[in-house]
Amino acid sequence: MNSGQYILVNGTFIPADEYRVSLQESDAFLFAEKIRAVRTNFPFFSETLEIIKLKLLLYNQSFPELTDRGGAGLRRQLERALTKNKLFLGAVFTISFRLINEQVQYTIWAEKFEQSDFELNERGLFIEIFDKIKKPSSSLSNLSLGSEIYWNIARNHLRNPVADQLLFVNTEDHIIEALEANIYIINGNRIRGANCEHGAYLDISQTLLLEIFRKLNLRYSENEEITIHDIRSAEEIMTVNAIEGIRWIVGFEGKRFFNHTIRKISEIFGRSLLS
Repeated sequence: MNSGQYILVNGTFIPADEYRVSLQESDAFLFAEKIRAVRTNFPFFSETLEIIKLKLLLYNQSFPELTDRGGAGLRRQLERALTKNKLFLGAVFTISFRLINEQVQYTIWAEKFEQSDFELNERGLFIEIFDKIKKPSSSLSNLSLGSEIYWNIARNHLRNPVADQLLFVNTEDHIIEALEANIYIINGNRIRGANCEHGAYLDISQTLLLEIFRKLNLRYSENEEITIHDIRSAEEIMTVNAIEGIRWIVGFEGKRFFNHTIRKISEIFGRSLLS
């Protein structure tokens, strides 16, 4: 993705090539959250707002300037950043929060997103298991706050040209998530996902997915842990998050997967977000 020309810093635009983070600002970093723009729409806006409010609460902070009135202030700043950077076909925004002198400050950084809509990838992804570090269950493991350290470490191991995506295991060697995404395995009309109680990250896209599963008469369950044997035995596999949408997994080791049901899910997913 190509970066936008301007970064919004506490309501003021600064040319991206002039923006610098001071040592104080670096030390004051709290967290960042991403949101995607599809033309002038912000899919998953309300869900993203709730995650931001939760993370601020975890840090014992609030920021009504952006979060009150249903996030009207945040939406306005995102719209300004979208217009200033002229990224009308597709963009991803990173909203970063810092605590400086007991005051919450923010930046909004825009990047161009090549796809204008939530489209299913025609070229399937190949996956591998990342088990060099196992992710434990904790009070933060379902949030990006408790998952990013594992994702960041894994990115440095994603060097195999055969693998496009990595699957993470918990301390019991069960599959719990993909890199920045939830994983779903499909067999017939049955879909299985990983449970947060076992350390799985919970992406904000899941509520919509559960609605889609019901519309398609697909039975969803998190009651059984997902094993490597389950991955090898699956008919279809997909990963999902609120930025990339649905990604079809085509292969693991020597196994290849279909995407018949995934295509139906993806069609409703994209239509639901832009209606």
